[in-house]
Formats: sequence, structure tokens, C-alpha cells
Amino acid sequence: MAKKQTTETAVPDSTEPLTSPTPWPNANARLLGVGAGLPVNPLDRLAHFNAKEFERLTLEWADDYLKKNIPSVYEIQQRGGSGDKGRDIVVWLDPPNAKPRRWHLYQCKHYSARLSAGKAAGEIAKVLHYTLTGNYTAPLEYWFVTHRGVTGDLQDFLDEPDKLRAYILKNWNKYCAGGITDTGKVALTDDLTSHIESFDFSIFRAKQPHDLINEHQETRYHLTVFGAPLIQRPPPPAPPSIVAPSERAYVAQLYEVIAEELGISIKEAVDFAHSLPLRNLFDRSRITFYSAEGLKELARDHMADVAFFDSLLTNFGDGLYHTYTAPAASGLVRLRSTVQAAQNLQLGAHVLERHTTTLDREGVCHHLANSGTVTWCDQ
Repeated sequence: MAKKQTTETAVPDSTEPLTSPTPWPNANARLLGVGAGLPVNPLDRLAHFNAKEFERLTLEWADDYLKKNIPSVYEIQQRGGSGDKGRDIVVWLDPPNAKPRRWHLYQCKHYSARLSAGKAAGEIAKVLHYTLTGNYTAPLEYWFVTHRGVTGDLQDFLDEPDKLRAYILKNWNKYCAGGITDTGKVALTDDLTSHIESFDFSIFRAKQPHDLINEHQETRYHLTVFGAPLIQRPPPPAPPSIVAPSERAYVAQLYEVIAEELGISIKEAVDFAHSLPLRNLFDRSRITFYSAEGLKELARDHMADVAFFDSLLTNFGDGLYHTYTAPAASGLVRLRSTVQAAQNLQLGAHVLERHTTTLDREGVCHHLANSGTVTWCDQ
């Protein structure tokens, strides 16, 4: 009598939590296609990924998109490797004590060409065999994830599950029997045949490359991988009439600069309202600070990583070091010389370089003062 597909959760073999994706090499050059003309079409770029690049992409996709968009995700595990029994990325929908424990399987494969029906049959055979032997239950969904997509005949089979079943039964010895275990071929016994005939083949699907890209686009990693056209920035916000808490550090330094110039105590802007040049300096400094703040928001909102702005500040801090630490006749002289040097500082291939305006460059100097990196007046 044929062995029925088990509905009990088998004891899992050794697993690993989902590995955090490693950073992409030359990430700045990938963004905006720096030094390589216009950005490469994402589908074309995906098609040329090597195995390690594709693995990194799928980890990013699982780490960010799957966690956020599959309802009721309990845990995501990475199982690819020796002894994975045909499982690459496992998405558990229930805790370990649930019976049956619902799950999805994502088989991420890097092939030199589109995934064919024969190769897919070999992967499907592993699920058929191990669900029969009780190593694990059948997933609710099984997805082939590839960088080049699937062949037309495989897609036809996936669209008509009964034909896929028939194809596997007919070609078991050709595509399936020898690739399931390391201990020999798995014969198509009566029990296995009965199991295949009752198995729900509608769970097998293919993630199309354009869908993978669209879903990856919702992750924080996407622009680093695929680049983007230059972003049209909105005009920078006008500084509020009252100094915000986030401005107090650099504003306090501006008060010191102005107090030094006028030889008086400065506690607020009204104290130097009678000096038009210094009032203009103060107002302009706040305008440029908020201009650079707009650059920070662009990095956060459009590039999904405010660290790009943080690294830009580091570049300016390093590049301007000998300017703002050099002896100066006054704090105002040091401020002006640092701002002038900032206008000519080479930023290399930094991802924000193309977005950085002259106002931003001046405002970055005040961000450096706000963080305490720069001190205008000698203490």
C-alpha cells in the first residue's frame, strides 16, 4: 500500500539562520553607473551576475523583502549546501511546535542558461522523495528563483501542474533518480509513484527575473546593486524662524565667531542685528546647513541609506583637516577659508558627489561644526 504524504512536522536537520548579505564590492561605482556611462538595465545586469553575486542578491531579497511581505513570517532560514535535501531558503510561517508547520521553499539556482524542465525535474524530485520518506512536509509554495528565468517548456509545465506530474513520471530515470541522494539512484517504486500521483503540483512556481527585480527594488539594498538615474532633488527647506534643537551646536559656534568679531557677548541673533554683514553670514549659514540636510534626506529616502551622507561628512572632514586646523587670525577667517576649500574638494566616486551643490558644500562645513569635528574659534 502506498505511503501517504505525512502531515506531521519532521525533526529538522541542522540549519543556519538567514545569513546577512555581505556588502557589494565597488558599491559607489555601481550606483549611477559612475565611470561607466548610463546605468545598466537591471534585467541585463541580473543576467550577467555570477554565482556569488546572485547568492548575495537572493539573500538581500530574503532578508528584506520576504521578511516584510509574506504574512505571518515566523523565521527565515538559509539551508543551501550539502545535505539541504533540496531546500535553499526556507520561510517558516509557524513556530516549531506547530503541527503541521506551514512553510514556503525558495530554490535559488544560478545556471549558465535558463532553467530547463529537465533540471527543474531533478530539484522537484528531491521534494517528492523527502516528503514521502517523512524528512519534511510539503511546502505550501515552492519557488524556483533564477537570474535568467526558465525555459518556455518548463513554464508551460508550471502553468499546467498535471502535465508537470506526467513529465516527471515519464522522465524519472533520465532526470530524477540519480540526483536525489549521494548513496545511489532512487527508484520509482509503487509507493513513490502513488505519492507523486497524489502530490499537489500546483505549489511549484517560478519567480520571473523582472518580478525578482521589482521585489528587490523594495529593499534597502536595491540602488547599490542596480543603480538609478540622477534624482531630482526638491528645493531645500527654508530654515525655521526659531533655531531648532538639531542646530544648536553649530549655531553656538557661529555666535562665538560673531562675538569675537564684534567684541561683545552674543546669546541670540538679536544681539548682532545691527551688523548687516554678520547677520547675512548667520542667515546664509543656516540656509546652507538646511541645504546639506536636504542632501541627507535624499540619501535616506531615495537611496535608503543615510550612511552615504555620513561617509560624505567623513570625506569632507578628512579633506579639509589641514584647513580648519591651520592657524588663523580669527574664527571668521577659519570659517571662510574652510568653506572656500570645501568648494574645490575632490570627492572622487562618492555616490552623492553628483548631487552635491555649492550650497551643500558650504552647509557640510556647518554639519561638521554641529558634530564637533570642526571648531572655528581657538579655545
